[in-house]
Amino acid sequence: MYNRLIELFVITGSVFITSGNFVDKYNTVKNYFVLICLLLIVILFALGKKQIKSYSFFTKKMMLWGINLICFTQACYGLLQYVRWLPSNYSSFAIIGSFDNPAGFAAVLSISFSIGLQLLVKTRKIEQYLAATGLIVITIAIFLSESRAGILAILTATAVFFLLRPDILSKFRTIKYAKLLMGLTFVFILTGAFILYHKKKDSANGRILIWQVSWEMIKDKPVLGHGYGAFQAEYMNYQAEYFKNKPDSEFELLADNVKHPFNEFVKLAVEFGITGLVVVLLVILFVLWKLMKSKDQNSPLVLSGLLSFLVFACFSYPLQYIAVWLLLAFYLSVLLPSKKIRFENTPFVLIAKSLIIIACVFSLYNIINHIKLEIRWKTIALNSLKGNTEKMLPEYEKLYSASLNRNPFFLYNYGAELNVANRFDKSIDVLTECQQQFNDYDLQMLLADNYDKKGEADKAIQTYQHASNMVPCRFLPLYKLFNIYRLAGAETKAKEIALEIVSKKIKVPSYTVSSIRAEAEEYISGTAR
Repeated sequence: MYNRLIELFVITGSVFITSGNFVDKYNTVKNYFVLICLLLIVILFALGKKQIKSYSFFTKKMMLWGINLICFTQACYGLLQYVRWLPSNYSSFAIIGSFDNPAGFAAVLSISFSIGLQLLVKTRKIEQYLAATGLIVITIAIFLSESRAGILAILTATAVFFLLRPDILSKFRTIKYAKLLMGLTFVFILTGAFILYHKKKDSANGRILIWQVSWEMIKDKPVLGHGYGAFQAEYMNYQAEYFKNKPDSEFELLADNVKHPFNEFVKLAVEFGITGLVVVLLVILFVLWKLMKSKDQNSPLVLSGLLSFLVFACFSYPLQYIAVWLLLAFYLSVLLPSKKIRFENTPFVLIAKSLIIIACVFSLYNIINHIKLEIRWKTIALNSLKGNTEKMLPEYEKLYSASLNRNPFFLYNYGAELNVANRFDKSIDVLTECQQQFNDYDLQMLLADNYDKKGEADKAIQTYQHASNMVPCRFLPLYKLFNIYRLAGAETKAKEIALEIVSKKIKVPSYTVSSIRAEAEEYISGTAR
């Protein structure tokens, strides 16, 4: 029971813990919490345990109810945000729970949905009513979050869970019109998919654009891919090239900054090539095959849970959230054989345990130091926002030297503050370093502004044009180009850009866009006279 409580404690933290002391108050603190807990668990095991007892979590009713309660509470949290009794801290979404956006919220709820189904069929009386209530609340929360991936995932989980249960499958076969019912179910699924597509048609088409551009990345390095982390470093350059070659693309208004392809398998293929993708798919198929062959009464639970994850992974980025990793470990633990492994206190075992403890303590020390740096970064960033940028730059430099130079978001923040302080050369150096790990429209706009203020017009023009190609629906890069040409006396080029501004379609009307268009129109009419 003590072990189960520790496991539930870790899962609870991975779902709920947040901290305003971090720049990323959602994911960063969750990751650190889980890593510290796991390292402490390993240390305690190495110090005291003489045996490992592998078991299936699914024989432990306490774990099932514990995870179900965690997810039920998270769903209630989201519903309270929806009715505005609690803040969501994200103006674009009504529900995010204790995550950074609805994707994390829906991922955890939908991937754990099978656990609620298991409790529904394995319990009786009051427990069954409680399980049913939890499923209803979680379903409502997922639908209100408008996560289409979440909706598809819980539908998949439910269908697989019940169709794989021998008692339900045998009853289904005895139905007189079973084939007709299957046909109607298939039609219902297609209709639902059609409705979900048209619910956010632009968003769906935007993902088609991302997958098309990602395919260009895969074609360039199909075997081994571009390397770990390469998607967020290289994707926007490919998107810029795509729109440069297709200036009249139907996707122009749908383009935006992209950090993930909204498909874990596409990201895998981009970063590790077809080789990496095939290896992972073979592992997944092996696990699914083992589950299909398994006579374990819990196999419908595990299979439905894993398939709900796979569905979600095809349309979103669940692996960005540490809680999802813990849930996957929870499901996969059923494959472990039920037996005890004893460790005798031999010299080899004692040395191995000592090395493990030393490695864990060293890791804890580094993590705690990194946490201190992250907290310091947040304090410095807030002071900079209050107008104290010049005073904070030496502190930024200390953090840069201390190891945060490996964090692309710190590098971007540091580069932006250097730009504000008119340290243009240093800002260019830091942002160029950031590009190796992370690159997007905003970074290119900062770089271009540095070049422009340094008087390097050619580099500024080239960079503003690149930013415009990255996200062609934005007016600001063209406006900056227009000003550079106008101030340089290049009337022909200035008028050319002004005409492009006036003819550009507007994605989101705003005062800024209206002002830019009005200025361009005034310039065109002035030059015409």
